[in-house]
Amino acid sequence: MPAHSPSAEDAWLETPEGRPHRIGRACVIGRLGSCNVVLGDESVSRKHARIGSGPKGGHTIMDLGSTNGTYVNGLKIAEATPLRDRDTIGLGSWRLKYRKEQAVSEMATEVKVAAPPAYQHRVLVATDASLEGDGLLRSIDGQPDLRVDGHATNARQALQMYDRSRPDIVLLDASTNGVGAFSLLTDLMAADPDARIVALLARPDPDYINRTLRRGALACVLKTDPAVELIRALQSAAAGSVYLSRRIAAVTVKLLAGSKEGGRRDGPQVLTNRELEIFHLIGGAKANREIAASLGMSVKTVETHKENIKIKLGVANSAELSERAREWLAG
Repeated sequence: MPAHSPSAEDAWLETPEGRPHRIGRACVIGRLGSCNVVLGDESVSRKHARIGSGPKGGHTIMDLGSTNGTYVNGLKIAEATPLRDRDTIGLGSWRLKYRKEQAVSEMATEVKVAAPPAYQHRVLVATDASLEGDGLLRSIDGQPDLRVDGHATNARQALQMYDRSRPDIVLLDASTNGVGAFSLLTDLMAADPDARIVALLARPDPDYINRTLRRGALACVLKTDPAVELIRALQSAAAGSVYLSRRIAAVTVKLLAGSKEGGRRDGPQVLTNRELEIFHLIGGAKANREIAASLGMSVKTVETHKENIKIKLGVANSAELSERAREWLAG
């Protein structure tokens, strides 16, 4: 039997994780799913580079007009460049190694223990600019399958950022005073009925939980829940699944079962969603001007809503209203 002689098909690309990709006669590398080798990184162009058969039986690589260029052994290429065994190919933040047939057995042992890089679900965080917000960002970025795609500090900014980047998940921090939760939920779902939203709540109030879920939130977690609950909620939402933290689930089950405890109306259930947002901000000691700025309305409109809230809750003056709101927010 004649001995096998290497051909242009007997070559591979090796990723930093040790995964081999057979090249064959030609191979297009890029971000598009139709590419032969797909690199899920924004530093890589949609169709970044092409490896094809060379004139002497080997391979050459050429750049396809990429944004960041293609490099061989650290040198940027301007035309089709021959490849040799163990050459390093640079595409954006990726480094691939070109290997000939004799290297396949070496790579095989690495493949058994290597794992492909996890896809990172992009999270838009809508919260105020407090230190707690910064802590949220660090907590999310510390996960291998999640990354913060943007941080909005008010409803208008959140809508603009969502429309621009269409993240996989929105984390809506309804426990803080800078974002109008119900209005933003409504606007996000109107802009994209498939939006996957995780709501972070200040307290397990049955009425507030019910309104949040009805407005389109896919998952709900309390601000005081362990961090692992928040991460689970984000991961579940990314998969399109409903998630309620243990404490919120307990309240929701009692509410659905019609128990007195679950259906207790200790919150201002008679208020509209907009009035409840304002009531929440009053409990956070926000002045009329701050409330108006947070919710994108005039001070006059805030004053009108506050008068309606007083009537519905049967309170006599602004001081009593503030005290009632603080007690409700404190749980």
